[in-house]
Amino acid sequence: MSLPRSFQVGLSSVAVLILLSCSTLNAGTFLIDVEDGINDRAQMTDIMARVRATQFLQRATFGPTNKSVTELANRMTQIGVNAACEEWIDAQFAMDFTSHTNLAKAMVAEDGWAFDEGSIGISRYRDHAWWHAAIAAPDQLKQRIGWALSQIVVVNSTPAGFNNNPNDTRGEPQWLGLARYYDMLLENSDDSYREVLNDVTFSPIMGLFLSSFRNGKGNGTTVFPDENYAREIMQLFTIGLYKLKLNGELRRDAEGNPIPTYDNETIKELAQVFTGLTYNGNTNFNNNNRSLSLPMTMYNPEHDQSDKYLLDGELLDWADKADGEGEIRAAIDHLYMSPNIGPFVSRLLIQRLVRSNPSKGYIRRVAKVFNGTSLQDRGDMKAVVKAILLDREAWNSIRLIRRRTPLSVHVRSTGSERNKMVEPVIMFAGFIRRYASPDEGPVTTADYRLPQRSYDWIQAAYRAPSVFNFYLPNFQPAGPVTNETPSRRIPNRILVAPEFELLTSVVANRWANRYRTEIRRGSVVMNQINNAKAGKVVTTIPLDFSVENGLADDPAALAEHLDMILCAGTMKNSFRNAIVAALNEEVPLTGTDEQIAVKKVDRAKGAILSVITSPASTIVE
Repeated sequence: MSLPRSFQVGLSSVAVLILLSCSTLNAGTFLIDVEDGINDRAQMTDIMARVRATQFLQRATFGPTNKSVTELANRMTQIGVNAACEEWIDAQFAMDFTSHTNLAKAMVAEDGWAFDEGSIGISRYRDHAWWHAAIAAPDQLKQRIGWALSQIVVVNSTPAGFNNNPNDTRGEPQWLGLARYYDMLLENSDDSYREVLNDVTFSPIMGLFLSSFRNGKGNGTTVFPDENYAREIMQLFTIGLYKLKLNGELRRDAEGNPIPTYDNETIKELAQVFTGLTYNGNTNFNNNNRSLSLPMTMYNPEHDQSDKYLLDGELLDWADKADGEGEIRAAIDHLYMSPNIGPFVSRLLIQRLVRSNPSKGYIRRVAKVFNGTSLQDRGDMKAVVKAILLDREAWNSIRLIRRRTPLSVHVRSTGSERNKMVEPVIMFAGFIRRYASPDEGPVTTADYRLPQRSYDWIQAAYRAPSVFNFYLPNFQPAGPVTNETPSRRIPNRILVAPEFELLTSVVANRWANRYRTEIRRGSVVMNQINNAKAGKVVTTIPLDFSVENGLADDPAALAEHLDMILCAGTMKNSFRNAIVAALNEEVPLTGTDEQIAVKKVDRAKGAILSVITSPASTIVE
């Protein structure tokens, strides 16, 4: 069925709307209705609280819902913005994490399959569990932190056996190993980053992914330990390539060159530390009794027992060379105490949660919290996440201004240094959370079983193309960003836009078509499974556009509503005006009552699509 012309506003006008939304014209204005009988100050306070609640929840969850925004905004008006958000964070951390492993198991059992049903692609339940948790889990903050950590300590599903059905020594199918790895990150979301590093290092998933599993000690002449994990734990998980100041600036030598944190000799020395690890419970180093769900254990005869000299040539302080597992922990401690780890990891977490280009002050304040006051509170994830989400710079990307003439709240974004592009999977999860409202009624494990859909946006859980994640933290898309000289607040004077590495012309087209399809039919419909044995199993998620439909006879009110719920109030007035003009021109409310009713629905859907595929929505302030 072809779309009526009236709906094409979401497509034919989108290019114009995108250009307008990127302009530097006036920010969004919310007029106060002085005749509705509600106190003017109360109206202003409510608007400002809703903007702040939406801004916060865009970062701390997989997307704001109607209920979550209302509850948090109400609390903000009672006790203040930061106090309400801190209270919300504490409540989230007090929750148990939603286990992806348990979700996948429950889904398989409910559908009546055996775990070794290879012919139906049983490992897909790992993806179903991920989407269900992202959309409907109550512990949204832990789920969002887990997703952020999974993009720092990266693994993917490509190594041999990760999608296999036969049980491992724990009695679980091997494909659940990746889900248990993800659960490990969720469990550590309120622990310390030291525990993250420890659990990742001993994980058989990471061991197989970066070849520290069954890494022999070598003979010193022709056979040498594998260096893969030794390199990446330094480069990507802890300290990075170059020495940093606490504020993220590069330290430089007398000639002005960046100072490396390690060299090839350091990698070779550290590689000797990560020797001797094998599957849990194996008494023989080369035994193939697989266990992808339990930590690897040490086979000491294959652990290198020589002295190791690590960062800055420092001898690793571990006397008992026969205790290989203890020496690995000592090496992790050695990296963990590097002055680089605070600013390096803090910047990565700020990028994943708040903005692409944190300032020197922002990095320094969070890194100080990361460093703590003692070894015991160093890397405290609760404290670090709270510092990131509540820092003053987490709020200053949006300015809220009260105006008397006309009586209004003026919402202004403060520039490209203080925003980021929403990752595609977060954008889609947020779209469903907003219009399916999973926190407003009973939820079952059958409700949000989606396939991974990396075809649509080259991003899905467990499918980062390499250990370097879906995109690099310093990626610069071609064009203005590469020629931009940021302010002195930005460390090293480089402006980056990591998520734009995903946004190719092909992906942009697929992305728009996906939203166009779901909005047109008013529901998300995707195949869970479709093969001869299982038949066709479809997930259908109804989307509720009733509020937008009710506002369709007032395009200005509709545009203002979409601005608030999808853009945290940051939509430019010029973009709002373009939406209003397009709706009035392309979808005039004329004809019979029945025709007008249809046109209202078309108006609402066209406006939603135009906003959700524009930078006003995809770039969060």
